[in-house]
Amino acid sequence: MNLVKDYGLKDDGSINQSVKFQEAIDDFAEKGGGRLIMPKGTYMFSGITLKSNIHLLIEKDTVLKPYWPKGKKVIMFSLSTKESGKYIENVSIRGLGGRYTVDYSDRGRQPGEGIRVVACRGVKNFLIADANIKDSYTVYCGIILTPASRKEKGVDKWEVSRATDGTIRDCSIFNASPGYGLVQIHGARNILFENLYALGGVTLRIETGAGGLYAGAFDLYGKNIACENGVTAVMMGPHTTKNGTVKVDGVTAKSCVYAATAGSGFIDRKHKNDPDAELGSFADDSEIKNVHAIFGMNAQIAKKGIYQLEPEYYDDIRKADNDYAYHLVGPSVGAVKDGTKGNWKITFKNVTSEGFKYNKDKVLTAADFAEREKDKWNIVKKIPVCAEVTKKPKNKDVKAPKAGKKKDSTKKSKN
Repeated sequence: MNLVKDYGLKDDGSINQSVKFQEAIDDFAEKGGGRLIMPKGTYMFSGITLKSNIHLLIEKDTVLKPYWPKGKKVIMFSLSTKESGKYIENVSIRGLGGRYTVDYSDRGRQPGEGIRVVACRGVKNFLIADANIKDSYTVYCGIILTPASRKEKGVDKWEVSRATDGTIRDCSIFNASPGYGLVQIHGARNILFENLYALGGVTLRIETGAGGLYAGAFDLYGKNIACENGVTAVMMGPHTTKNGTVKVDGVTAKSCVYAATAGSGFIDRKHKNDPDAELGSFADDSEIKNVHAIFGMNAQIAKKGIYQLEPEYYDDIRKADNDYAYHLVGPSVGAVKDGTKGNWKITFKNVTSEGFKYNKDKVLTAADFAEREKDKWNIVKKIPVCAEVTKKPKNKDVKAPKAGKKKDSTKKSKN
């Protein structure tokens, strides 16, 4: 079936076609599903929920634009269902003949806004592939894998309570925020990540800090994960979650702070009063191997991490060139940082680097920076450019939405 010929979508990126697109998905699912082709063109939509047995094939060079009202947070595709305890299965979003583009490069970061291209929750046996995401330092990662809400009852008895048995491959994001990136994993099981790239931010962010009791990453496998002018290609941060095994083979970073990092578990603010909260971890057989870092001067550096730089480089730190990425830019630190502090174990194998004056081919630990870390905020004060970087973007034309019940941005829209 064809979204244009059979369901009337128009090659027009200036009109919101969310309702018509969702009606097509619903109708095709009732007929048993199959291959649903989106022919080459430009389309605008958001809030699309896929159904079981739907395989969306997007023709090469197609451009997808989000329908994204000011002050809102939107999801373009949801791989899940609103039915408690239910899930969808056997679904995919992929290119036909090559890659397609998701473009919100003209948006910029605005208070109260955020976007996710694909959100995976209650889904089993899925594929996401062939997307080039043109970001503009906005909030949220392009693709997120997350668990069922902790407010749901009996989640521990559900067959599928998180993204399960999936593949994410051949996807890229450009101009990602240092606090986000391409893929974020809060809850997932048995997922392959292959041939992923990020310009800015973090390519594969296995940071399980959301989702409550039912979060967790188990049996994740990565292959060929790359990042450029960003933070790191692979980040592992367990927070308070007990995770399973993660294995990544092939990590490359060019002009990033690190190529790969592993952090210790910690009790975050939302768990500080929970007597049962424990330090998070990953399984001890987790490993990252064949890691290569290339030194550069365009890494995205947080103020709180400046102490990891050698003093020789303090004068090379500068403010980002754009209006929305309120972060610092400067030199790479090293290839790998093992910040687990003995909280859990991870193995790094075959770590190499090029162009580094310091920390060449070395797995750095907290001990390497212990003395400077004690004085980190005094170090920040000595660097003039740090005072120019604001904590929040200033934009008088856009106000953050007032707290209250969220509304569906697509319900009242017209095709």
